[in-house]
Amino acid sequence: MAGSSDWRAGHMGHAASTLKRLKPYLGAVLEVVDARAPSATRYPGLDAWVGTCPRLLVMNKQDVADPAVTEAWRQYWRTGGQPAVAVTATAPGVRRHVLAALEDVRRMAKSRRVAVIGLPNLGKSTLLNRMVGRHRLRTGNRPGVTRGPQWVLADGWEWLDLPGVLTNAQGRDWRLKALGTVGYASEELEDLAAHILGGDERTVDDYGRARGFLMHGGGVDRHRAASAVLVDFQRGVLGRRSLEDPPPGR
Repeated sequence: MAGSSDWRAGHMGHAASTLKRLKPYLGAVLEVVDARAPSATRYPGLDAWVGTCPRLLVMNKQDVADPAVTEAWRQYWRTGGQPAVAVTATAPGVRRHVLAALEDVRRMAKSRRVAVIGLPNLGKSTLLNRMVGRHRLRTGNRPGVTRGPQWVLADGWEWLDLPGVLTNAQGRDWRLKALGTVGYASEELEDLAAHILGGDERTVDDYGRARGFLMHGGGVDRHRAASAVLVDFQRGVLGRRSLEDPPPGR
């Protein structure tokens, strides 16, 4: 029986071969990442697959990311020659904003075909629904819901939806676990919460005590507190937080 790594390799290979085959006909590639961890959530191997094809980096969920950090990332990408925009896929006006950026990116290309790619659970399908019309593409909150490439024609643009697949290395990244892109083991929960809060285990204790998550005897129910931290972070209850800063020196 094939393991999960075989499944990932097969889907990764399919996405790679599709992009390599179609890149001469594409006007742009749109790569969706999470604004809270825009480097960690980039699609692995994409540079080799698309070559010099114009690319737009869309930092989704910017409404729950630290705005100063998001702007620093946008400047970082731009300095390196990578056009990038920060959006919230569910916000009004997102379609107009992304289309304007796409037009600018594909200025030298004749094609109006765009391939859209991104890791699972980053809002790629939600964004596509906004671009081509709601409910014309499937969405979901589990990896693999977008099972195969499909072209959609909308307002003179042709959109290619490609399924997102994680590498094994990315599956071990705590930031992707915190974002809900990959699962985590129960024993990892408290460490994840401490990472999110930017402190150590005592920070989780403080959070649990403030929320009233106490056990008999007055001790903090740390597992419950850590679970609440993770849920509150993913829902934006903790405020606008980013999980990584751009590298210095560019």
